[in-house]
Amino acid sequence: MAEADDADLAAIVCATRAGSVVAAAGCGKTEQIANAVEHSEGRRLILTHTHAGVDALRRRLRDRKVSTNRYAIDTIAGWCLRYSASYPLRSGLTVTEPKGEQDWSAVYAAALKLLASGAIERVLRASYCGVLVDEYQDCSHRQHEIVTAISKVLPTCVFGDPLQAIFDFNGQAPVDWKAAVFPHFPLIRTLTKAHRWHRHGNAALATWLEAIRPVLESGSNVALDKRPACVTWEWLPDQDGPRQNKIVAACLKAMGNDGNLVVIADSVNEGARAAIARSLGKQRFSTIEPVECKAIFGATRKLATTNGPKRLEATLDLLEKCMSGIGRADFKKAVAARKLGRKLGETRFGTLIGLALALEQDASNASCLALIDGFAGLPACHIYRREMLSAVRSALKLIMSGEDISLAEAVWRVQNQLRHAGRRVPYYSVGSTLLVKGLEFANVVIVHSPSLSNKDWYVALTRATHRITILSPDRSIRPPG
Repeated sequence: MAEADDADLAAIVCATRAGSVVAAAGCGKTEQIANAVEHSEGRRLILTHTHAGVDALRRRLRDRKVSTNRYAIDTIAGWCLRYSASYPLRSGLTVTEPKGEQDWSAVYAAALKLLASGAIERVLRASYCGVLVDEYQDCSHRQHEIVTAISKVLPTCVFGDPLQAIFDFNGQAPVDWKAAVFPHFPLIRTLTKAHRWHRHGNAALATWLEAIRPVLESGSNVALDKRPACVTWEWLPDQDGPRQNKIVAACLKAMGNDGNLVVIADSVNEGARAAIARSLGKQRFSTIEPVECKAIFGATRKLATTNGPKRLEATLDLLEKCMSGIGRADFKKAVAARKLGRKLGETRFGTLIGLALALEQDASNASCLALIDGFAGLPACHIYRREMLSAVRSALKLIMSGEDISLAEAVWRVQNQLRHAGRRVPYYSVGSTLLVKGLEFANVVIVHSPSLSNKDWYVALTRATHRITILSPDRSIRPPG
């Protein structure tokens, strides 16, 4: 349904037994959810996917001065865990602290079993007048089944954008809107007016993004010869060296603009993103890490299973993954020289040499943390994976505080806390479409990679409020067929 005067949409949503609203990026989806809550006669349950999304919705409702008595907000995963754990006999749930995919699959299965039993129908009807689900394009098929089951008990409206469905559930495609969503939640309205860019005084970018959306939806190429002045295109070489130099030069140029900056690079190549951040470490660029960062667990596994000189090597491995300028070869020579009573490298490394010797001697977490902090404080060192280094530091501190847990368990707890508390995105950052979806930046540099689908391109292009730099082999956006 074409977009009309959206002033009436809240009333339509509240009167709908089951429906959906498709909203292009920056077109007022969160505002419409807030409008629906305000218009509701009772209390609404709002579900989304991430704790960052929960925080964003809470902020919007708080800014609108909507009473907290009018709504409850949770993640789909959190809601399923809470209700299934409250009725364990009906749900069959045995997992109380889910950690991996297998545990969460058990939680979703338990929630479906509980809903199918009918045991909580009266509780749900007494608690809520209806349900609003945000970012529905990020639903897995199992989550869609759960929301569909809830909709049999409570009026439900889902909000999302199929063109931003970029999450990959371990090879399982996100829920298909035409085949699965619309039959259960018929389309109420499509929001297409790009309010975000008009709000920032960038009508030219708003108009261009509105124009290229249907082209990207069809999977066709987007010619860049008619782009607005706020969108820059530069040729990207194929060879690794010239390619990296071009990326760095484009970022340095973009830093001359006002506002924060993100580089959006290959989603499937974590190492390539880290290499970009490393090259720009002096400019304080840092990577945005996945909450469940495999590199963190790999680094801490080495720390946890080594002693003596090998633990020093594991610590230096971690430092090299997170910061530039440590001078590993020279540092090891200085440590070896100290053992022989010589003073090689003392001017450059100072007390770090003694800290390394202490780590070799006692292999303690305290010595490991002291060496990490020592290198982090060197002017010549530039941290480019701040989240990763911070997670390891916090895990070491957690164990040192008296917690009788493994380093792997400590890292999991730190990561879980981050998931709930949200993250502070670096002012100059390097990420992927998966890591920046839902965020806004004044400036965006998009680095072409063969893995960027039409949906990835749309997500990447709609992150910038002011200026976009596109680095690609030719003057067009060419999603893979």
